[in-house]
Amino acid sequence: MQLLLNVTDNNKVDLLFDFLKSLNYVSNVEKLDTDQDFEVPNWHKELVLERINTATPESFKPWNEVKNNLK
Repeated sequence: MQLLLNVTDNNKVDLLFDFLKSLNYVSNVEKLDTDQDFEVPNWHKELVLERINTATPESFKPWNEVKNNLK
């Protein structure tokens, strides 16, 4: 199982990582820099714009219907 944590206190991150690494049942402890800028490829931007421009009211479903299908 993978687990994603959002740590709100940056001063405690290293301490938390040290603790997690000390547990024998936890592996692959990694820090992900969420402040890093990511470059979205042009092909992806074009694909999203195409989908936006060709969308019709029938393309959408109510959120409650989608949410219920995920359960």
